[in-house]
Amino acid sequence: MATDGDTLVELNNVSKLFDITVGVTDRLLRRPPKPVHAVEQVDMEIKEGEVVGIAGESGCGKTTLGKLLVKLHDPSHGEILFDGKDITRLTREEERQFRQRVQMIFQDPFESLNPRMTVLDTVAEPLRINDMGSGYQDRRERVIEVLNDVGLSPAETYLDQFPRELSGGERQRVAIARALVVDPEFVVADEPVSMLDVSIRASVLNLMQDLRDEYDLTYLFISHDLSLIRYMCDRTGIMYLGDLVELGDTDEVVENPKHPYTKALFDAVPKIDPERERHRANVTGEVPSARDPPAGCKFNPRCESVIPPDDWPGGQKAYRRFHNFKLKVKRNDLTVEDVDLPESASEERVIDALMERGLALDVPEGHRMEAEDPKEGVDLSTVDLPSDAERILREAAQDLIEEEHEAAYERLDDAYRSICENVRPDRRPVGGQSTACHLYGSDEQRRTAEPPTADN
Repeated sequence: MATDGDTLVELNNVSKLFDITVGVTDRLLRRPPKPVHAVEQVDMEIKEGEVVGIAGESGCGKTTLGKLLVKLHDPSHGEILFDGKDITRLTREEERQFRQRVQMIFQDPFESLNPRMTVLDTVAEPLRINDMGSGYQDRRERVIEVLNDVGLSPAETYLDQFPRELSGGERQRVAIARALVVDPEFVVADEPVSMLDVSIRASVLNLMQDLRDEYDLTYLFISHDLSLIRYMCDRTGIMYLGDLVELGDTDEVVENPKHPYTKALFDAVPKIDPERERHRANVTGEVPSARDPPAGCKFNPRCESVIPPDDWPGGQKAYRRFHNFKLKVKRNDLTVEDVDLPESASEERVIDALMERGLALDVPEGHRMEAEDPKEGVDLSTVDLPSDAERILREAAQDLIEEEHEAAYERLDDAYRSICENVRPDRRPVGGQSTACHLYGSDEQRRTAEPPTADN
């Protein structure tokens, strides 16, 4: 058994892919469906007695990661060690012990409790499943004890109640009691207060903090609410499209984020000071599909700091626009039909229109050029493109006019391709945390050690 400070949970190169039903398009084209990359190549350790937070947008893989740790899913690749043992290779007796030592608190107390079971039956069920307690009376006494511990007291008044008779906060306390009744060592708390009224969230969080000390618990705390993560967690990991892109002491991650996505995530948090202007992150477009995630760094299509290749002759901001143009071509988001021109327009004017539209960035208004609109385009005279890059872009636009979309993409990709597209970055130490970003790679793997400034 791990002791305080020892590694309790260890993930080594853990991935989880979900196969999905063949869609109509896949069936017509006779192509196999692409799996969903829910969690990909995650490495992480959780030490005995600490609270580790996992934050990120909806769909980033947080909940899947939590379910992997409690063995509700098996990993597609990699290994998960609990107290030094691979949880996918447990004997029947070892698995029974694992189920007792590891529990999960689910997000929705309205859905996670059986409406036909009383509080007594609900909380006692893990005892019965794990064959704990000498009989009904012994289990009842244990249920009363843990209900009092979670603030449902006097516990006897709750035993015969059904979930419909409880408030949201009371239901979540029952869910917490159900997880703690077997005296676990490790608890995964998946958005444990997100469904609760704001007025009672603090009391539930304070309860979880108290129970951590009383029960000697180790938590994985999953939340999209960064203020809760900061309040609860010793260390915090940031997930994006299944990747753990940053991990470190919570205060360090919050105060000095390194990964461009982490910075964007914290920029999106509302500010307490109403006089303080909210800064919207300079990121492009929407999150890509987990069925077809980008190669290299998955954040590269949206990143303001995408790294130019060594032979790029211009500045970083110009390269970001070139990169954006290329990705639009790859997604078929840039075609002659997209530009609103009369049929009499000259070929040169069509090329200009494709350039204007392709080089425009879909970013918040505060980060656009003065004459820039994501749908209408950008004034080419305001974009400082190197002459060689402009020539290649115009040749690619000519390919688009001739409906040679694949040739257009290959022309652009052959000319200039970022390491952010080529190489998946490993997490590496940067200050007080580890970050999976080529901005902080070795000299051979990076062009710049810091994000671009206004001058480049």
